[in-house]
Amino acid sequence: MSAYGQQTGNTILFPGSANINRPDYLNPKKVLAEIERIKPDVVINCAAITSFERCENFPDEAYQVNTLTPYNISNFCMEKGLYFIHISTDHYYIDAANSAHSERDPVSVLNHYARTKFDAELKVLENSNALVLRTSIIGRNKQNSSFLDWLINAINSNQKIDLFDDAFTSFIHCNELAPMIFNIMNSKPAGLYNLASSEVFSKADFAVALAKRLKCSLNYALKSVETLSVKRANSCGLNSSKISTLCNVNLPNMLSSVEAAAIEWEKTSSI
Repeated sequence: MSAYGQQTGNTILFPGSANINRPDYLNPKKVLAEIERIKPDVVINCAAITSFERCENFPDEAYQVNTLTPYNISNFCMEKGLYFIHISTDHYYIDAANSAHSERDPVSVLNHYARTKFDAELKVLENSNALVLRTSIIGRNKQNSSFLDWLINAINSNQKIDLFDDAFTSFIHCNELAPMIFNIMNSKPAGLYNLASSEVFSKADFAVALAKRLKCSLNYALKSVETLSVKRANSCGLNSSKISTLCNVNLPNMLSSVEAAAIEWEKTSSI
């Protein structure tokens, strides 16, 4: 997001700086104070506790970070006349295999993570100048703890891993998502929209395709998502035609997201 914003002439500012810790989402007053200090035109909330296990083990912390603080930010933006974009999730659908769900489809809240994200959607949508994006972002992080980090580490080490062929998604790489969000900001739509890949595929299919793109072998066994300790949605495909039509956004497919993931790994591994 930051790199693309700078390339397109936008100034991207994050709460805090090199010498100041990022504001703690458990303390929303400090977060709002940082937004007030920065004085942005648009606020994008990407912060969340995404570990299902952590959300289950620390439910109050998860609810504050994922639900209440975004609600506070949304209300602040509404008072200040700022456009607010809130990044949500796709973990709402079950037992529909590789279906692509629209924004109107009923959701199923199976765990505390999904509860915190769904409640945040409801609260943020009280703001008539807010956009909630349901998506499924893939990319690496500084903690080396993302799904993509785990997958690439397994490919590099030839470690045997479990892949789920009954867990469906519409992954979109962060480097594909960023320019789309900047495109969308030009028209400033409000309400609930999906923004993800044009296709629905299993996480196993994505992993195998990435290994093939990297010309590496992948040591894996196929498992069911039902074997995981925290029950979760298994049919997370999204239909993003609504925002694609409204904002003239070209949606990537699975192979383009695989390519973006491979390019990110090749760039970061050479540093």
